Amino acid sequence: MFIDMNRYKIVKDAVHGYIKIYHHELSIVDSYIFQRLRRIKQLSVVDIVYPGAVHTRFQHSLGTAHIAETMIRELLRKLHLKQYDIDRYVVLIRLLALLHDVGHGPFSHLFEDYILLPKGLSHEDMGASIVLGIDDFSSSLDSILNRYGYSVNHIAKALKSKSINEWPFTSNITHEVSEKILFYIIKGVFSADILDYLLRDSYYTGTGYGDNIDWYRISYYLYASNDKLVIDYRALDVFEQMIIARLHMFSTVYYHKTVRAAYRFLGDILRKIDELKLLDFNRYLDTVESYVELDDYSILLNDRVKSLSEVREFLSRRIPYKAIAEHRISLPDNVKSMEYLLEVGKKAIEDSIEEAMKSRGIEIIRNRDFFVDTPKLSLNPMLKVDDIYIMLEGGYIQRKRIFELPWVNIPRTAAIVRVYIRRNLLSKSVILREVFNRIVEGGGL
Repeated sequence: MFIDMNRYKIVKDAVHGYIKIYHHELSIVDSYIFQRLRRIKQLSVVDIVYPGAVHTRFQHSLGTAHIAETMIRELLRKLHLKQYDIDRYVVLIRLLALLHDVGHGPFSHLFEDYILLPKGLSHEDMGASIVLGIDDFSSSLDSILNRYGYSVNHIAKALKSKSINEWPFTSNITHEVSEKILFYIIKGVFSADILDYLLRDSYYTGTGYGDNIDWYRISYYLYASNDKLVIDYRALDVFEQMIIARLHMFSTVYYHKTVRAAYRFLGDILRKIDELKLLDFNRYLDTVESYVELDDYSILLNDRVKSLSEVREFLSRRIPYKAIAEHRISLPDNVKSMEYLLEVGKKAIEDSIEEAMKSRGIEIIRNRDFFVDTPKLSLNPMLKVDDIYIMLEGGYIQRKRIFELPWVNIPRTAAIVRVYIRRNLLSKSVILREVFNRIVEGGGL
């Protein structure tokens, strides 16, 4: 029996207006697993600087599903599919979108950076483990997917996929297009995920950079060709607006100097919690049943954790790190600087700082007394690797790097490298600033 797509509830969303939750999705959305995302902030510590940024992974997941549905309907309509087949892919893409962040730990990417990645895990790995390892949740998913010949194993593999080559959905949609195009709607350069978080993060921080991105136009001008998602040249202006908004969000929100200091401080706290076994994160990672008990509240409101002086300082917004110097890399003028920074990385810069300070008779130790903060590629447009396929007038398809589009000729900050020092060592900041500037300038930054 196929799913009746005429049965749904509506939710009022601050960003998209009314969002549908289909009747068959209620067992997923109403589950403890998914409702947990209400207790994980989308932007981790950003509300330290932007008080309105308290929106959650729950809201973002609903918004991503909403955009993904619009994209897939428009894409398949152009392929002249029957309604049954369109509904099939709407069901599938919405489940992928709803669950794309289900594996996030407390404080979102912060927990991933400080706890998961050092243990060889990612939030995608945890998401796959959750959909496979929680029996009731898996059964609910399977009861939906089995009607269309899919299984929860397909969802788990898709969540973990880092490239199109790992994507588990490969059957033909038409003679010329396969299910590989679904990858780009979830994980591509103008994915539903990116579009929703730009709109949502911009709205809740009050920055406004993403408020007017006409994502509907992108959806209406998407085409499938040889398993590639192609954007019509008539929507390029919106895509470029999206890239520019993303760069602005990167430089003024995600990499705001105080946000990054708070991010580092809370990361230090998580490491200390783990080392002292105030919460044994290894135990929480041993079973998904334990892992899903973790959220923003269960960490900082834990009685043993609250006893740490650092936690009280964090909750009082007393951040012990201060940025004392920074270099901003703007495009298109500083492409080589971007490449150098990504190649050398923060460790090499910190090594050089320690050596240079020691030669001046000052012992200053990384991660204890100072740290260098460098760009995280997942937050900026990943200019070195991303391609875009453009349908020109007359139907000719052209492949371009995002880097080659006209927007790049408008100088925009694409990367920031900073040095931070503990506030109790500010007397050493003049020398540290001088050393830092000499090192990064000498390296071509």
